[in-house]
Amino acid sequence: MNEQESQRERRQARTGRDTLLGLARRPATQLILVVTIAAQVVSLGSRSSDEASEATAGTSALVEVGPAGEMEPDSALRTAWLEQAVAREADRLASEYRGQGFSVSPQLARQISEAAVEFEIEPEVAFGLIKAESSFRNAATSQVGAIGLMQLMPRTAAWVEPGVTRAELRDPETNLRVGLKYLRYLMDKYEGDERLALLAYNRGPGTVDRALQRGGNPDNGYADFVYGKADHGHRLFTR
Repeated sequence: MNEQESQRERRQARTGRDTLLGLARRPATQLILVVTIAAQVVSLGSRSSDEASEATAGTSALVEVGPAGEMEPDSALRTAWLEQAVAREADRLASEYRGQGFSVSPQLARQISEAAVEFEIEPEVAFGLIKAESSFRNAATSQVGAIGLMQLMPRTAAWVEPGVTRAELRDPETNLRVGLKYLRYLMDKYEGDERLALLAYNRGPGTVDRALQRGGNPDNGYADFVYGKADHGHRLFTR
């Protein structure tokens, strides 16, 4: 094992538990959990009341809310259910994209979903963005030097996370973390306007800002590309 791999494993061990606990407070995670719980309730419709009560006991513990209306992620049970909910959503999306001909391993799918939820990005948007940027190819490199799954320019990545190197951007976990952290910054910059954030990810915030200042529309179809809509005017990454 080389030094870079050793550092990555130490970082994962140090931050993994804190990250999972923090995820339970985020709106995107809560949405995943609500969907998961709803599906479970439907599946229990044909069972007896005693069976249903026993099967949903863990779910009830998971979705307790605190005084601020947020779920309290302070138990091992809730953490375990959170992991399962994120994993189920990752598996669903991976299966959907594999059905479209993309190579999305279970490991990559879960890395994408966990990173998305960490930065309060809907997993569906994260998957669509990665499809648009790299077709889920970690080896992808653009003609202008953008790297990896999220096609990060090294200068932008170093601004988002000072000290990150070009070599580290080849690590899927690092690439996803930096890329989705950047998208979160853009979402905040544009006050939650997801379409503008996606346009800025593609065109650069300076270009989007100048168009808006002139009273123009910066839309070039990229957000629709990410959302999987037809006639968006963009092509998938092919190199």
